Amino acid sequence: MFIMAEPVTEDGKPQSMARFWVVFAGQAFSLFGSRLVQFTLVWWLTQESGSASVLALASIMALLPQVIVGPFAGSLVDRWSRRLVLIVSDGMIALAIVFLALLYSWGIVEIWHVYALMLFRALLGAFQWPAFQASTSMMVPKEQLSRVAGFNQSLQGLVAILAPPLGALLFEILPIQYILAIDVATALFAISPLLVIAVPQPPRPPEAQGGVALGSG
Repeated sequence: MFIMAEPVTEDGKPQSMARFWVVFAGQAFSLFGSRLVQFTLVWWLTQESGSASVLALASIMALLPQVIVGPFAGSLVDRWSRRLVLIVSDGMIALAIVFLALLYSWGIVEIWHVYALMLFRALLGAFQWPAFQASTSMMVPKEQLSRVAGFNQSLQGLVAILAPPLGALLFEILPIQYILAIDVATALFAISPLLVIAVPQPPRPPEAQGGVALGSG
């Protein structure tokens, strides 16, 4: 597969931000689709159970991987291909959503299926966003890093504001399978540019490349 690499300056920084904005747009849509579907599923749980304990358990499923895996995700992402982390996480989430949509279509979905999906997507999300944030410094000229950090913060806030009411609105007017399809579409939108755009990796120390071990002369 042909992968387009970003032209770089002498210090290894990209000459432009064009490819970064393409990847950023894909990840932004993926994040929005994920949050939209997550709030829609919360509304479904509310309607099905009317139980505070059900919603509390759903929140635990969505947050537990972040608490457990979050402290280690950054170091693991640095060892792996960040591009592959982004592709695999979005792809696996999309497949899980397709499976859940089929369960809804067949009328056999259970509350525990939604729990399992929330846990699974939260686990993958614990690697996805750190992989994108870690890639930013390698894809953006140094003088633009603070600007991009601001865009990332604004994106998180915008998604937090827009996703819940839109999810509630769509839940009232569309079958839930159609809403789940939004998450699949945004995931594919995020994956597509990553198939042809290179995501730079930081230089690895010699011992990580099978070179001289620490402490040797």
